[in-house]
Parts: sequence; structure tokens; C-alpha cells
Amino acid sequence: MRQVLAAVEEVGAQPTDFMFLLFLLFFAIAEAQYCYFIPPPNWEIAQLKNPSPHVKIGFIGKGSTTFRPSINLATEEIDVSLKEYVKAVKELQLADPTTKWRDLGKFPMEGGTGRLTEMSTSSPWGELQVFQAFLVKEGTVYILTAAILKEDLPKFHAPLLSSFRSLTFIDDLWTPIADSQRRSEFQALFTSLGTEEGKWEKLQSCVSALAELGPYWQFLALQEGRVRMTSVEKSK
Repeated sequence: MRQVLAAVEEVGAQPTDFMFLLFLLFFAIAEAQYCYFIPPPNWEIAQLKNPSPHVKIGFIGKGSTTFRPSINLATEEIDVSLKEYVKAVKELQLADPTTKWRDLGKFPMEGGTGRLTEMSTSSPWGELQVFQAFLVKEGTVYILTAAILKEDLPKFHAPLLSSFRSLTFIDDLWTPIADSQRRSEFQALFTSLGTEEGKWEKLQSCVSALAELGPYWQFLALQEGRVRMTSVEKSK
């Protein structure tokens, strides 16, 4: 449950840019299977002010005030069902008498059927709406958390739910590339990393050109590319 609180608390963040992805590479661990989502258009990757090791990444948009709407992804290993987990979240959130919480029911996502909840609470900027989508896969719960001021809800509600729905799992990084030629070119480049000079720069250029897959996919592609290059270079 600490991951739920950590995700909700990560609403204060500073904007950064695509180059911050390179900074993150050295602090990330590659996984056998990839999980990613696509944030709303033009949202920036965020440098979280109180980073939790369970929060994988966050993004921020531009609101009507100094408060910036945010979305982040957190994970937690569990040994209960999705229904039991959401029930525990309910008990946790309703322990605060100032918080209003409700379960919005089943929620279809690219990676499976999850659960969507909504919470409203007060903040120094005004009434805050917090949406969370939960999806359980192989003993891990994936938690997408979005925080928005109530007055900004009409503008961001649909884009945030679209981001929630985009959460998916892939076995390799080139599967999501729709165009077959671009997919083949990326796969060939990726599998050749570390074999000759200049491939890292080519990977950065290629990943940057695949903006339609979103900045989180770009982060994962660069992360795994760096890991692959380091592994190949060490084996020489």
C-alpha cells in the first residue's frame, strides 16, 4: 500500500526534457518484459521531487494555475487478487475523513482488464481529483495515478483516461512500431548495438523519430539500448 501513497504524493514535480532520459538510463534496471503507456500529448517527463523506488516514471502537463496535472506509473509485488488489492486501497484512503473515494469499476486497458478509482481531496491549490488505474499481472500490480485540479478536469479527463487505457506489455521493443519497414530497420539497428562505433547516436536519432510511441517507450528503448551496448562491449 505504500506504493499507492507514494504515487499519490508524487504530484509536485519539475519539468525536464528528452535529454533527462539519458540521465535516467544509469539509474534504471532492464526487465525481460516491458510495460509502458503513452502520456497525454505534449506532456513533459518529470523529475519527481520525492522519488520512490516503486515509481517508474512520471509526466506533467500545463494546467490553468501553477499546479501542473501529473501522471505516473508505480509497481508493487503482491500476493492477492486485484479485487482484494482495491479493497485494501479503499480502506486506506477512507481512513482520512477529508477524502472522498469511489470505485469506478472494471477498466479496459491494452494490457488487460484493470480497475479504475477516483478520489477527491483538498490541496493548497484547490480541490484535487486523483484517478488511479490498477492492473495485476504475474504477481505485480501496475498503478497509474493522475492528479488534476477539479477546475481542469473537463480539459484533461479524456486524455488521461486514454493514457490509462494505453498501458500495455511487450516482449520486445520493436513490436509496437506499426510500419513494417521502420520496425525491421529498428530491430536490425538494435540487435547490432555494440558491434561498431556510432550506433548509439543512430539509436538516439531513430528513437527520437518514433515520437508516436510516446516518451516512455523512448526511455525504455534508450535504456535497453545502453544496457545492450555495455554488455556487448564487456564481452569483447
